[in-house]
Amino acid sequence: MAGAIVNVDAEVGAASIVNTGASVDHDCVLAHGVHVCPGAHLSGNVTVGPCSWVGVGAAVRQGIRIGANVNVGAGAVVVRPIPDGMTVVGNPAAPLMKA
Repeated sequence: MAGAIVNVDAEVGAASIVNTGASVDHDCVLAHGVHVCPGAHLSGNVTVGPCSWVGVGAAVRQGIRIGANVNVGAGAVVVRPIPDGMTVVGNPAAPLMKA
């Protein structure tokens, strides 16, 4: 998309989207069906599992692994690995708790 940046040695899987103004830095791996939303930024060597979403304006620290079917909330700051199937929000990103 417009203004998106995908840097050297990054891999983008089939049916994945790097949306407007998002950046995917060096050596990142996006599995199939990943959506990096507008304005989100992945530092170097980040791995994102299949069918995961990185929300608008989120930031992911270098070397982090995000599992499959994960939702990273808008504006979240990911500083720790996220297991499969989680929804995380906030700064630092933490599991969304239900009332």
